[in-house]
Amino acid sequence: MTTVPVAGANPALRAAPAVATRWAYVWLLLACGIGAAMQVGKVPPALGVLAQDLHLGLQTGAWVISMFSIVGATLGFLVGSLVERIGAQRAARLGLFGIAAASCAGSWALLPWQLLLSRALEGMAFVFVVVAIPSLLVASASESDRRFVPALWGIYMPVGMALSLAGAQPILHAYGWRVLWQMEAAVLTVLGLSLLLAPAPPPPLRSERAAPALGVLARAVWQRGPLLLAAIFACYTVQYLAVMGFLPSILQAEGASAQAAGVLSALAVMANAAGNLSVGALIARGARPRRLIAVACVVMLVAASGIYLPAAPASVRYVLVLILAGVGGLIPASIFALVPRVAPDRQSAASIMGFVVQASHLGQLAGPPAVAAVAAAAGGFQLSALVLMPAALCAWGAARGLRRVSSS
Repeated sequence: MTTVPVAGANPALRAAPAVATRWAYVWLLLACGIGAAMQVGKVPPALGVLAQDLHLGLQTGAWVISMFSIVGATLGFLVGSLVERIGAQRAARLGLFGIAAASCAGSWALLPWQLLLSRALEGMAFVFVVVAIPSLLVASASESDRRFVPALWGIYMPVGMALSLAGAQPILHAYGWRVLWQMEAAVLTVLGLSLLLAPAPPPPLRSERAAPALGVLARAVWQRGPLLLAAIFACYTVQYLAVMGFLPSILQAEGASAQAAGVLSALAVMANAAGNLSVGALIARGARPRRLIAVACVVMLVAASGIYLPAAPASVRYVLVLILAGVGGLIPASIFALVPRVAPDRQSAASIMGFVVQASHLGQLAGPPAVAAVAAAAGGFQLSALVLMPAALCAWGAARGLRRVSSS
């Protein structure tokens, strides 16, 4: 899954001209995003040891995965204005230090509610990081690189999740989940200090046109196009995080070693990254984003129908996971390509982006608990497709509805 929230970047602002792209700063920003995204990926490989140490049930474990998204699901639309008030670089630094503090505090949790609270605080700080950094990327790029550099932001989530999924097991095996939490807090602290020492790019130049009132922006997002894109993104993330969140545990239950389960899960996440990165090339060759979304929804529907079938060989089901993740990666990037096309004007595009990203967090919040509830009732994951397939169908229906609001 790739989220590229740019709600904090007001499209009424234009970046100050840059003589040359500040590549060292750009890579630092990407590293900060990847470090933040590692907090999403650290829980799935740790679910087993968390369950033993804190006596978590399946549904509580699902909430440990989803709680990270609670702030994005409720306040994503409003974070952009706050980031704009305090400054993007300051917001990114505060976010990194906030995630580090919450992760460190979570490592001392003795009860499930304490861990859940720390995850919610991590998610609150995470939203500030991922909303602030895209505008910094734009401001750091030269005129010729201004389209390419922000597009690099699409790698932060899958790469961060893949690093956690692949690298967590040796630490969990040797030291336990508490040290893993503390080590990731240390990484984020180093990144935050690096961003503190790095000179900020020139501030953007404000457009002469005043920013529209909140009520005007709210009316802009409450239109057919933004609502359909939000529904698609929410349904997509229900499927993606529900599958990826439990994949390491399922693979281990089927006989894979903990390390192998982490590597296989990381490969699935990287397949999603490849899907995201391919959208730009496909659009350049004439593909229409809404058609890419519709095709991806159908493929995800077919893959979801077989991922949890007990009669299917484990290798076949894993291939279906790769297909669901890889082809599903077409959806986020296509949505981001469509947001400016459904926006009534440039000033409302950022708020529509924030609204759509907020819907994606809502899907992340709902997906794992829904699958866990079905699994708990059925005594296993064999009926989990009852959650995934309706989500895929709803996303496909919304994609079909896009024909009335966008010819792209």
